[in-house]
Amino acid sequence: MKHTLSLFASAIMAAMLFGATTAHAASVITAQLAEAPAERVQIVRDTAWVCNGETCTTENARSNARHECLRFARELGTVTAFTSGDRSFDAAELAACNGNPSEQRAQR
Repeated sequence: MKHTLSLFASAIMAAMLFGATTAHAASVITAQLAEAPAERVQIVRDTAWVCNGETCTTENARSNARHECLRFARELGTVTAFTSGDRSFDAAELAACNGNPSEQRAQR
């Protein structure tokens, strides 16, 4: 099972690094964690993230940045910075991402 998971993670990483380009480039999302995850490749829902220390990136997110941040933080812990394309989350958005309910209501 571990070998299969390792092969799957390697295939995902290769696809992300060497995938064919499309007519429009995917937006790169970068998340900075308070602590580095144990594994380099993380699968959050259906999104593959590649981490180098505390910094994780993806190009194939399937939902909006706010939802991706919420899912990412739930799975991997406190997010200290989050950028989608050219847009960086502010302090209130990061607080909402990390599960502060009052900030989540303010974002709606």
